[in-house]
Amino acid sequence: MNQSLKTFKEEYRDLLVNFLWRQWSALGVAGQASGEDVWSVDPEALLLFTCTLGRYEPRLFDEVLDWLQENGRFINVMRLKRILRTEPFAGERALAAVAGVLAKGTEAMKWKLLANSVAPAATPEPFFFAAGGQPQPALGEAEPYFARCGYRRGPLRLRGYSQKFRPAQPTTMALQLRALLGINVRCEIVLYLLTHEAAHPAQIAREAYYFERAVQGTLVDMLQSGVVGLRFQGREKHYWLKPEPWAALLHRSPVFPRWVTWPPLFSALERIWLKVNDPRLETLDPLLQSSELRQLMADVRPALERARYDKNLADPREYLGEKYLPVFLGDVIKLLT
Repeated sequence: MNQSLKTFKEEYRDLLVNFLWRQWSALGVAGQASGEDVWSVDPEALLLFTCTLGRYEPRLFDEVLDWLQENGRFINVMRLKRILRTEPFAGERALAAVAGVLAKGTEAMKWKLLANSVAPAATPEPFFFAAGGQPQPALGEAEPYFARCGYRRGPLRLRGYSQKFRPAQPTTMALQLRALLGINVRCEIVLYLLTHEAAHPAQIAREAYYFERAVQGTLVDMLQSGVVGLRFQGREKHYWLKPEPWAALLHRSPVFPRWVTWPPLFSALERIWLKVNDPRLETLDPLLQSSELRQLMADVRPALERARYDKNLADPREYLGEKYLPVFLGDVIKLLT
């Protein structure tokens, strides 16, 4: 592999893993300290992304499982499935294994359905990978839920150190609202309206990953409460909320966290990782590598546009042949920094 691409692959993996630690730590996962991020974390999109990249950081993956034992009741499995139907993620089988571990107690049914969403696999593959990309050996008795889904890993030894999420943190606003209002479309509507000046139902449905009819009908009901406001922009109805009463109710600052449409962003970052981690890419000369990476960015750019993370990306048409390779490497690093 081109040395700059090889160095980039290692740097990119480290950036992704550190970013996952930061997001999960902000939600209460025991581990590395998190910064004071100003956005609201999307727990479903984060879990999907972790099902692929977490395989390169075993300690993080098992700490996430530990956190889910404590907080998994606040995961919206129906929304998680809708994200999977809308955005390409590679970790569906790993997600089924996670669901199998969680399929017990009062929340068992929602996880059981997810655990059974993939057929049992005949030939297992290693689940975890070392930093260099080599499969890690699975020591001890095989974990049965992962084995059913086609993975070899050792037994789970969860430490029980993960905490309940901290409700007043900017990053945990989605979880706080779910704890207060329930795990439903109404909660996601409130989150979206509190992080935007106003919004049309189709916009909310698209960026929150719900059916537009469900969002529209719920907003009509919420309008009757006298709490949700309505104004017209041309013929379009745009709904809004006053932030101050909600800030008081939620014991928060009236400056709410920033909304990020995480599912397409995570999906794009994952697809980039899968490409640069593909052994076949190593066998190509720099010209063909540049060509493949140029096509990759063309494929993921619509997702980055939906996440509004495309503004600072270079125009590939301005960099011919091998000249695009360092431009690609710089653009991807910009997405994470």
